[in-house]
Amino acid sequence: MDFNQDSTQPKSELRDYLILLLQNKLIVFSIFLVCLIVGIIYAYTAIDIYTTEGSIKISLTKTNLLSGPLLPEFQEFGTDRYIANEIEILKSYTLREIAAKSITDSFNNADKKYFFSKIYKDPKKPDEGILQQDNIIKMLESVVSIDQKRGLDIVILKGESPSAYEAALFVNCYIDAYYKFNLRANREQLTLARDFLEEQRKEKYDKLNRSEDALQKYLESGNIASLDEQARTLVDQLAQFEAQMNAAEIEAKSKQIALEDFQKKIAKQDERLAQYIKNLAAEPYIKVLQESIAKSEVQKDVLIASSLRPNPTDDPDVQRYINSIKELQKKLDLQLNQLEANLTAYTPEQLRQLSIEALKQEIELKSAQSRAVQLKSVVRSYEAKFNKLPKQIIEIAKLERDKRSEEKLYVLIEEKYQEALIAEQSKPGNVQVIDAARIPLMPSKPNRTMILIISIILGLGFAGGFIFIKKYFDVTIHTPEDIQNKGASVISWIPKATDFIDDFNEGHEIVLDEGHDSIISESFLSAKMRLQYSKIFDHQLKSILITSPAPRDGKSFVCCNLAATFAITNSRTLVLDLDLRRPRVHNVLKVERLPGFTDYLFGKSTFDEIIKPTSIKNLSVITAGTIAPNPAEIVSSKQLEEFINKIEGEFEYILVDSPPIIPVSDAGILSRLCDATLLVVSTNQTRIDMMERAIETLKSVEGHFAGVLMNNFSTSNGYGYYYKYKYYHYYSKHKKGKGREIRRAVS
Repeated sequence: MDFNQDSTQPKSELRDYLILLLQNKLIVFSIFLVCLIVGIIYAYTAIDIYTTEGSIKISLTKTNLLSGPLLPEFQEFGTDRYIANEIEILKSYTLREIAAKSITDSFNNADKKYFFSKIYKDPKKPDEGILQQDNIIKMLESVVSIDQKRGLDIVILKGESPSAYEAALFVNCYIDAYYKFNLRANREQLTLARDFLEEQRKEKYDKLNRSEDALQKYLESGNIASLDEQARTLVDQLAQFEAQMNAAEIEAKSKQIALEDFQKKIAKQDERLAQYIKNLAAEPYIKVLQESIAKSEVQKDVLIASSLRPNPTDDPDVQRYINSIKELQKKLDLQLNQLEANLTAYTPEQLRQLSIEALKQEIELKSAQSRAVQLKSVVRSYEAKFNKLPKQIIEIAKLERDKRSEEKLYVLIEEKYQEALIAEQSKPGNVQVIDAARIPLMPSKPNRTMILIISIILGLGFAGGFIFIKKYFDVTIHTPEDIQNKGASVISWIPKATDFIDDFNEGHEIVLDEGHDSIISESFLSAKMRLQYSKIFDHQLKSILITSPAPRDGKSFVCCNLAATFAITNSRTLVLDLDLRRPRVHNVLKVERLPGFTDYLFGKSTFDEIIKPTSIKNLSVITAGTIAPNPAEIVSSKQLEEFINKIEGEFEYILVDSPPIIPVSDAGILSRLCDATLLVVSTNQTRIDMMERAIETLKSVEGHFAGVLMNNFSTSNGYGYYYKYKYYHYYSKHKKGKGREIRRAVS
């Protein structure tokens, strides 16, 4: 056997895991099998789920003055934000409530009730009836998903149910509920807008007539003064910005009316929510962004009005304003998204839709007011220039300015009024159904093939996890490398006796065969040769101390069998049992415990009386004798040292069995009296940290530490290739099942 293992060779983790896999193959297979069986059972008992989807297109409303801007170029909410708001409306409690009522009506009118599943309290017991309305509303939240198609104005609604018909019904009722809700909401807003515009139209028409009459009277009075080109340009620009200012003020007023309408609806359910929304919209950062956007918009318009270029928008300064407005708008949109998220999170579900619309109107009101303020400033600056005109033409210039301003504003309002009339008479909804949900022919879930694949993966994963955890938490000794990695020499490893001897027990522990061709015999012979011919010691080896880190590691078994190995090579050998607390040598060698060493020490027996022959030629034993109350004092006494010197003159080899070194200090003291100390560890039982402590203790007391002997090394644990036991065992005549009583060489 080759014991010259390279102590610096790194431990092969993969090899250890494979060996653990072999050792625990039944457990690993059971884990894998359980996962697979669970997967198979789940796959074939899971209820089929049908999924279907419908799609709608949502367009940005352009015909509603009270929810959209009066001036087309001044847009507060883009398409993406508008659709995001509409999706929140789709997810609102109100929409689900309408859809739930429609689903209930469909159930009541259906002839074939077995087409339904989720709507029942218990699908297996249809006679118990359907869910309450509130429960259907909650159920819809989980079975219908709503998402925007990336980059498009398309919204996808997906529904699922164990019933294919019911899945399609959920989606179609949802789409129908939203379509009707959107139609009704837009019609209400359009009616409100038409009334407001009709009032403004009449008022502006009267003002326009008065300004035209005033100009006509002035011209008829004979005080005719003509306006030069510069004056006409100034009057035209002033009239334009004055019209925009008036339009902005009307815009703000329209937003205020729409906002008040939403606030009334909210106040009916929660009075404090309206104030909370107002506080959100009044955040300083949002106000700064709105004012900056309004200022940039107006400055851009002033620059365009004063430009002499054929196409003023190509002016680099105009482009700079346009880019600045876009950047500011992005920041504002980001901030508004956060506000909407906060509002949605802290608002009751049934008020979310109204709250979002109210917040939108509140923000747009602030923006319109900011634009009106900026336009007033521009109008004042133009009025200052206007007042500097010559006195002889200033009167007609004022009349011309009033006429043009009122005319521009009236045309704008008239256009919006006509749009409102047309929209109100037509279907004012901005929702188009692209695809209604169809009844699916095949279930979408469960994916039984995928379930089986996942169960296989989980089975392998759990089995691997079991191996990993066992490896991680297993701190016992398994291989010679576990010892060598701690800096200790491996003297030999003794195979597990029960692997080779059927009748091995406490009454039959001497396993040495005089034929020397059994595996265990070879192991002890290898240990003997390594101890005899090791270059560790610079003196002749006569006394060997056998100890272990803890009880039940097999030190007494090793001590007696190793002594027998020395004896059958015609060397006079003695086993001295100095485990004065729990002696076992007398049981292993089948001799009487009394008299023994302590009896001799206390003068109760002679030297010749305590030396007892054994059934093995050349092997004698001195048992522990009477159990003494003070074993620690005995092993540290001068008499013991003299006794060992005396028996060294009588025998060629002395093997001393001592107590375990970790629990008591006896072995540490005895190691200084012997020529060599051998530490016995038990495979798969002795902890590595306890072995380390034992080695450190032996080295610290300046004992002659020879190395470690592995006991109970199993040939079936995956590590047997060290010994090539299987190969040897196959050709050995001492196969398991043919073990016989050991032939002893009795002197």
